[in-house]
Amino acid sequence: MRSAPASLALLWMVLAPPVAAAEPSPARPLRVLFIGNSYTYNHNLPAQLEGLARSATPPLRLQTRTIARAGVRLQQHWDRGEALAALRQGPWDYVVLQEQSTLGLRLIDGRHAVNDPELAFHPYARRFAEEARKVGAQPLFLLTWARRSTPGSQTQLTQAYMSVAQETGAPIVPAGLAWERSRQELPALELYHADGSHPSAAGSYLTAACLYAALTGQSPEGLAATVSGHPSPEGVLDPSRTVTLASLSPEEAAHLQRVAWSTYSELRERGGYLTVGPLPPEPLPSLPEGLPLEPAALVGTWEGELRFYSEEAGQSPATLQLVLKPRGSGLGGTARIRFAQGKREGPQVLEGLTVEPTRLRFTTPVVSQGRGRVEHEAVLTAEGLVGRALYENPRNHDRYVGTWKLQRAPAPP
Repeated sequence: MRSAPASLALLWMVLAPPVAAAEPSPARPLRVLFIGNSYTYNHNLPAQLEGLARSATPPLRLQTRTIARAGVRLQQHWDRGEALAALRQGPWDYVVLQEQSTLGLRLIDGRHAVNDPELAFHPYARRFAEEARKVGAQPLFLLTWARRSTPGSQTQLTQAYMSVAQETGAPIVPAGLAWERSRQELPALELYHADGSHPSAAGSYLTAACLYAALTGQSPEGLAATVSGHPSPEGVLDPSRTVTLASLSPEEAAHLQRVAWSTYSELRERGGYLTVGPLPPEPLPSLPEGLPLEPAALVGTWEGELRFYSEEAGQSPATLQLVLKPRGSGLGGTARIRFAQGKREGPQVLEGLTVEPTRLRFTTPVVSQGRGRVEHEAVLTAEGLVGRALYENPRNHDRYVGTWKLQRAPAPP
């Protein structure tokens, strides 16, 4: 057996039954429902799976349906009802569940971090798994991959998926582990889109090969290196056209097929599940000790770096400008934000602005979403104003936490 990737060395085995080899009736194809988002519909992953299955000897007939929209989570799928209605219409043999890439939006200083799976992922994963079984379908969890810039988050994603899969008795499609292995063994083969998050055609091909192994219990080695199907821009299938979804060299295809099979086989030999103990949350930014504050000492224009919005979206680091003016016995003011790509927002009136003995507090709108408020607190240090910004959405559990550092701008001549 090949040695496991570095993060797998941290994992210990939990026995659970792997996916049984599929034996569809000759009278009808194996029917698979996909519930996910852009990780599922980019390069039409379900159609790539169909293409691989057609190239097998003998061919395996698959019929898939996809309910997927950009950025949508299982919680949103549940609330919208379309996925649940499709699931209940059936009949389905398998239901493939794919959660948002970081289990909900969690930004720390502009970097995407894996969210707490118990906030939304696990509760709705349990609901969908239960509903799948009610209609006689086997739920599967598609373990996704870490983003290119945060490879260490694979362990967190693995723990989150494996734990709920074991709890519900649902098999795992170990795509994220296969991605990790492929990146170590053949880093020149690019699995990512240019954004470092979504899959390239090769990345979707590797995921499709993992799905083939998990659904059939058979190796994808020797299957087609080029697969075609209908495109699905933004998750909407276009049946009027047939395009090449992935076209790899024989050597690239052989590598990805072998990685998919060896990753699945090792997981099966370990009992179907891997897990780690609870992982400590990533520490959040904190503020240093501050100097005593007096409103008069804060009057003026302050400007500097804000690390709060998404780095991947080109929004961070941004420039934050605060203009503080006397207002009665206290202060009033405005904020302007200039994003990294040049877009400007503001001026925004600072609401709830208060000056405490060592803390400045106010709120601003959530610029990237157009709703909600960002809570700011800041201290005065020898280097200037040092602040922390916090946004939380209690409905979908989005959370941004970021820092800013401002210095007093020189007075105009």
